[in-house]
Parts: sequence; structure tokens; C-alpha cells
Amino acid sequence: MVAQRSPEWIEARRLGLSSTDIPILLGLSPYKSEAALAREKMGTPDPEQPDPKRDRMMRLGLALESVVRAEEEIEHGIRLRRVNRLLTHPTLPWAVTSLDFERVGEKTIVEVKSSRAGRWDDGLPQDVEAQCAWQMLVSGYPRVHVALLRSGSELQCFDLEHDPDTAAGLVVVAEDFRRRLDVGGPFAENAASVKARWPADDGGEMVADADTAEAVRALLDVRARRSELQTAEERLETAIKQRMADAAVLIGQGFRVTWRRTRDTTVTDWKSVADGLLRQLPDEQREPLVSIHTTVRAGFRPLRVVAEKEKDG
Repeated sequence: MVAQRSPEWIEARRLGLSSTDIPILLGLSPYKSEAALAREKMGTPDPEQPDPKRDRMMRLGLALESVVRAEEEIEHGIRLRRVNRLLTHPTLPWAVTSLDFERVGEKTIVEVKSSRAGRWDDGLPQDVEAQCAWQMLVSGYPRVHVALLRSGSELQCFDLEHDPDTAAGLVVVAEDFRRRLDVGGPFAENAASVKARWPADDGGEMVADADTAEAVRALLDVRARRSELQTAEERLETAIKQRMADAAVLIGQGFRVTWRRTRDTTVTDWKSVADGLLRQLPDEQREPLVSIHTTVRAGFRPLRVVAEKEKDG
């Protein structure tokens, strides 16, 4: 038995395809691309930039699992049992999954989530649905119950049943990815993975090939059209606001427009406060204090494209 979060568990997940990998293969993850996942599987993962906010969210998510478990047991009156092992499909040894909990006395997976994100407003997000479908495929359990703690106080639940057609489709996607792993690609990138893979430049210069030149020209065209649309949007908003004047709500057939003033807020300029306090300290006290609270912010690579004017013939 492979215990969760052990070195053996980490390696088994790297060699196989888990429920967290499936949304990436389906293009449903904004954080990791198929190409980044492929590099992980091949043992050459992209360098990770320090992200204290992400690390904190992961710690809090793990800590809240016990809270959601307790509320789930109270809400439905069914005890939950933690699943501390890695599960493997009986005929697909590369298909693996890890579960949060299972209901005692019935074959039901309980997936625990906590979130404040608005992406749950329209129901179960597609990436979570795909994750659950893979869990059912690998474990053989016929259903998943998703218990979501929203905004720290609301328990929202979703139930999914195993669908053979969906499972078969996921296997096709996974097998295609494994086939491309064997031959070295191709794999799809996304903005997040490109940013993570090349966070800095080497100062060099290169000449665009035909495909890249075409992409640059297309980007310039898109940005020009976006600028035109933004100008048109601003013009239309101005006309509507001018017509509404002091009114807070505008109603018409098929639409409702609100233009309300938000509440006033009190904001303290802490930088000015700190500057004022620091000026009252002698240099030998000021500099050590500032150094304690000084960090280096990593630079970034903005993509700037400048169109050269065509020369007269």
C-alpha cells in the first residue's frame, strides 16, 4: 500500500496519470499546460517561482478538510473514513488516483473542497467534474459526493454518478497523451506554462521565421481591433451614462443597467505613516528596521510589439 504524500506516492503519481492530471489534459486548467505536465512526467519539471499565496492556500485547504468532514457528517448523518492509500485501476496500471474520504457503509467517494472563487456560482466546475469522473473510473466506485465549503461558512454539495461513456472518453485522452510521451510530443502550451518556463531573458536577439512573423502580424491586428473595440465601448458607456444622469437604474426590453455610487471607504496611507515614523529615528536604527521589511520582487517579461512603419518605395 502506498501512503498518501509519501515519497513513493509522489513518484507513483509522476509515473502514472492521476485525477489531478486529467483536467490539464482536457485543457481545463489555467495553471498548468499539457506540455508542462509532460515535462513533469519525463523528469524535467518547469522551475517553480516562489508563491507564498499559493502555498498558504494549499496549507489552508488541507487544514480545512477536517472541518468540512465534520460538517458533512452532521449535514447528512453518514460517517466518513479517510482514504490514505493510492488507488490503481485493475487493468490500467498507469491510471491512479487518491481520494479524500469515503462514506462508511456505502461505495461513495467524498471529495472535499474549500473555495471563495466565483467559478462555483454556476455549479460544479468542469475541471472538478473531470477529476471526479477519473476517481470513479480508477476506484470502481459508482458515485462521488463533492462537499464544498464556500466563503468559510456555507456547505454546498454536488453528486455525480459514474458514466461509462465519459470514462471511456477520458481513457482515450489519457492513452493519447501517453503515446505522445513515448515519442516526445507534440504537447500544448499555455500562457502560464510559458511564463514559468522562461521567466528571464538572456539578452540575445533572434530573427523571426515565417511562422513566428505571421503570429506577430496577427497579434498586431488583434491588438488594433481590441483598441478599436475599447474605444467604441467607452463611447457607448459615456452616451448611456449621459442619458441616465442621476438615475441609478435603467430598464429596457431584455436588459437592466445599474449605475450606483459605492459606499465611501476610509483608506490609510500606511506608506506615508511609516515614512513619517522612520524620519523620527536615527540612522543607526532606521536602516536595520527598513532592511527587516525589505524583500526583492522578481522582475517580469512583458511582451512589447512595435510595428515598424512601411518605407516609401
